[in-house]
Amino acid sequence: MSKQTVYSVTSGFLIALAGTLLMLTLLSLHLVGPESVKNDKLMIGGTILFISLYVFLLFGIYSSMVYAKKIAQKLTFKKAFITGLIVSFATAFFSVLFTLLFYEIIYPNYNADMTVILTEKLSNQNLREAEMIEKINEQTKYYSTAMQAQFSFVGNLITGIAFSLLLSLFLKSKKN
Repeated sequence: MSKQTVYSVTSGFLIALAGTLLMLTLLSLHLVGPESVKNDKLMIGGTILFISLYVFLLFGIYSSMVYAKKIAQKLTFKKAFITGLIVSFATAFFSVLFTLLFYEIIYPNYNADMTVILTEKLSNQNLREAEMIEKINEQTKYYSTAMQAQFSFVGNLITGIAFSLLLSLFLKSKKN
């Protein structure tokens, strides 16, 4: 495996790790998770997490492309794009692993705790019982491990590909 590939895969790992550490930090600050729903702060924490994850991914792809350019002295669009794809796939893969780690080992009661809090919140909104059950089932499915892992993989991959395309256009070496 080339130095560039190792650098790109390591970048993906670090991006996914940074996202997980941010999630844990926001959880401890009650800006995501059950307490954030209870205190109506989920929107704040969710926005911080959402934007930060994209910034981490953008920076990781950018730094990998700059490193590839430094090693090769020249960076074609194709080489830049492939570098971005490697970072994107690595980030997507490791984010799934960290999502599984979070939901299955670190906080296995996350979904159950969210369901309890959501049930409490919805019971105060004068909804019919059928509406309340439907909303709770929808949220329970949304916060499931499988769904979060899927969102993590697809979101990182699609966003990473888009960032890779854009950055490849700007970072490719100019023709002489």
